[in-house]
Amino acid sequence: MANTNPTELDFATVFKDTSGIIIITMKDYRKLDQYDVININLAIRHKADGKRALKLLDARASWSMDKKAKEQAKLEHSVSVTKARAIVVSNSITVAFMKFLDSFSKNDYPQKIFSDYDKAYKWLMTFR
Repeated sequence: MANTNPTELDFATVFKDTSGIIIITMKDYRKLDQYDVININLAIRHKADGKRALKLLDARASWSMDKKAKEQAKLEHSVSVTKARAIVVSNSITVAFMKFLDSFSKNDYPQKIFSDYDKAYKWLMTFR
């Protein structure tokens, strides 16, 4: 899981590891605004080189999104180049809540929520 050419943002680090997985690690931060969402998605698309990519979102830090950021995230989701996504959250209660919310979303790719980073990474590797 070597870190190759990371993109450092105020609120996250984005890099593509040697296995080709794009890892997004959120940092403790204020509420993200729509420009933060645009910036992180530009960084992700740059790492993906226009190809469908495996993505691991480590969302265990303390952060949130304002209303405009959530709206922008929905727009960005529609142009996403995702092959599969694993989301790592801080505890099993959050996993259960996120799985409930995820049951209402319609993704055209597999997505799974974890509380264990290594399990999330191994799951993504099954899509290589």
